[in-house]
Amino acid sequence: MRVTRPDSARPERRYFATMAGRRLVRQALVLVGAFGAGYLATVFWLFPAPLQPKDRPLPRLLDLGATEAKVRIEADGFRFVIQDRQPDPSVPKGAVIWQDPPPGVVAPPNSPVSVILSEGAPDVVVPDVAEFPRALAEKVLRAAGFKVGIDDTIPAASEPGTVVQTRPGSGTGRVAGTSIGLVISSGPAEFQVPAVVGLPLAEARARLQDAGLAVGAVRRRSQAGTVEGVVLDQQPPAGARSPRGGRVDLIVSRPETR
Repeated sequence: MRVTRPDSARPERRYFATMAGRRLVRQALVLVGAFGAGYLATVFWLFPAPLQPKDRPLPRLLDLGATEAKVRIEADGFRFVIQDRQPDPSVPKGAVIWQDPPPGVVAPPNSPVSVILSEGAPDVVVPDVAEFPRALAEKVLRAAGFKVGIDDTIPAASEPGTVVQTRPGSGTGRVAGTSIGLVISSGPAEFQVPAVVGLPLAEARARLQDAGLAVGAVRRRSQAGTVEGVVLDQQPPAGARSPRGGRVDLIVSRPETR
């Protein structure tokens, strides 16, 4: 014979099994849910942090051209700011040589990223090689980082073969590797006519040739008290200016005929 014992040890089970007990459980769950929802709403309202952080590391912009760097940084949600431009001998003109914040730093969206762009290699001053012999002038230009360009020759007061000027002129700034032309002297454009009156014809001819001139027409004139073959007059006169190779006409003495 099976005897069922009354469940007197757990009276709460019988209570929750009743209608009133189930109502109380539902009310408790509603209160807990309402409290949790209010807590979450308060937290999100006071601290509206995103569920997933949007901060991102900054990309590397160094050595990129300005346009490419701007496109890349804005594609990642940041702002591109050109802070300065500076010469740099190794970075091409217009490329980024510095950025702040540096690459890899985590920053929030729309943060500014400042960059410095290269202006390219700095200019080198063309040295002054005027009055230098051509060979020495070329060595000086090459030592300064330039190439020697096309030569030009002009008449000048300088000694033939010496440098009159450079093209571009000395003191001008140019990028290293630029060709610098040399203007070379071909000697004076004009010569001073020496005095040859009173000299024998042969000696007068030699003196004129040494001065870069030549003997022109030679006429003879009788003059008392003179030795034959002596220069009595010259045209142009002594001290006049004549171009290279200019001719000097001479009047030479001859014995008087009786």
